[in-house]
Amino acid sequence: MRYGMALLIRSPGLGWLAALLVAVLCGILAGLLAVSARHDEHLSRLVIDAERRSVEIMSQTLNGNVMGALSLLGAVAQDIKFDARGEVPPNLPRIAGLLEDVGRSHDAQGVFVVGGDGIVHSSWDSSGRPSTGLNVTFRPYYKMAMSGRDNVYAAVSLARGDRALYFTAPVLASVQRSSGPIGAVVARTGLDRVDGLLQNHVGIALLLSPQGVVFASNRPEWVGHLAGQATFERLTAIRALKQFGAMFDKTDPPVLPFSIAPGIVRIGGRSHALAVADVQWNDPYGSWQVVLAEDLTVSKAASDGLWTGGAVAAAMLVIVGLLLKLLRGQHAQVMASRRIEQYAREQSQSAERKNRRAEAAMKLQRARGVSDLARVFLAEAHDILGALQGAVYVYERDGAPSMTLAASYAAPAGLPGEMAAGAGLLGQCVVDRSGRVLAGDEMEAWSIRSGLGNARPAGILMEPLMLDDTPLGAVEIAILHRPNTADIQQFRELADLLALNLEIQRRQASAAPVLTEASP
Repeated sequence: MRYGMALLIRSPGLGWLAALLVAVLCGILAGLLAVSARHDEHLSRLVIDAERRSVEIMSQTLNGNVMGALSLLGAVAQDIKFDARGEVPPNLPRIAGLLEDVGRSHDAQGVFVVGGDGIVHSSWDSSGRPSTGLNVTFRPYYKMAMSGRDNVYAAVSLARGDRALYFTAPVLASVQRSSGPIGAVVARTGLDRVDGLLQNHVGIALLLSPQGVVFASNRPEWVGHLAGQATFERLTAIRALKQFGAMFDKTDPPVLPFSIAPGIVRIGGRSHALAVADVQWNDPYGSWQVVLAEDLTVSKAASDGLWTGGAVAAAMLVIVGLLLKLLRGQHAQVMASRRIEQYAREQSQSAERKNRRAEAAMKLQRARGVSDLARVFLAEAHDILGALQGAVYVYERDGAPSMTLAASYAAPAGLPGEMAAGAGLLGQCVVDRSGRVLAGDEMEAWSIRSGLGNARPAGILMEPLMLDDTPLGAVEIAILHRPNTADIQQFRELADLLALNLEIQRRQASAAPVLTEASP
């Protein structure tokens, strides 16, 4: 090392050549790191966009107005129940008029009632060609309705060859939701709602069936393509479904020219970020998928990498030149490299934290009920923070004297079912409206008594669940490692998400009786 340094000092030309080479290499490295960080950030945003579009599709379909109207018909309309049982003649004028009103109100192409025998008893169709008398026993949407589940089924019409959505709700034997289905009420619509949600994406947007067939896209030429390998067994199964009409009767479906595995993929020789989100339509064959891809070569990542690389290269040229003169080149190079690596790690960790927080928010939004919400929170605390044990207490109503245990994770026997404000450290957090962190020497000096009992983990995090200044409950987790600032911040952000979703659950629960009384 000393000989090499002496050689560079004695030969200025060789020294500056070495400095130039080092500067170029560092510039390339910095540019690649900047591009990689930009790509990761772009991919994280795309994942969130895919989840958002999945939620929008669900809100327009399974959770939308059409399904709501059908569910109401199947639950309370007596004429629909008579029709499903076959107790009235087919296409009775008042029933046909009711079906037409529903269809025209929601831009449906057709609405029909299927009896328990699988035969369409009454129907209305905007084309004037009713479906009365058709046997739909084999249709998956009918089978799912007869099992008591609302569902959305996407298919290509055998008669018309167009893509359609079939919204189906069970016709119940009585107004009680617990009564068994005696038939189904179905509405057929076009794919305009879904197409519209895909068209405004600047990159590639696809809707894939559980079989991997592109059913909708903002690239019409890719509709009917197949994701993955087109094996004989797979094509045979797709044709047997008859879900896609006559699209594949004479020819095999073309295969998408890229993989739909999430991450960075090559499409048309260019790098793209690709994200996938599930769409739950209660399809018996599995989940549908929204696939989004965006071209990374047209983003600012390349220019950012170039500017960063150029700036770093220039800086390194000056630095290495000065270091050669001051005989401090080796130390400065190591420090510069460490700074670059630390920056890259911080950027990567920041992107990862944002991604995990977004994923946790989506999972909490999907929870059904307070207990399910608490269990999802504890599972996310385990995955993200490495929680060893945990408990969630909530107030079941405003003004309740104590909190009730909503869920626990790996908790010991004897965990209290209720806890009053001020009881133990966790209860005191509710009174103080402030979280508490126990770790290190403090753990040795105190015998921790909380909702988890006696324990000496590496750290305990407690946080009240607050909405504005109103306490909704409290959460507590124990972790195996000493909590750092990032752990504490992430735990509090998760607690804030839990409090927000808990308040939403409570408002929905309080609104349910009012909606029930308002229903005809």
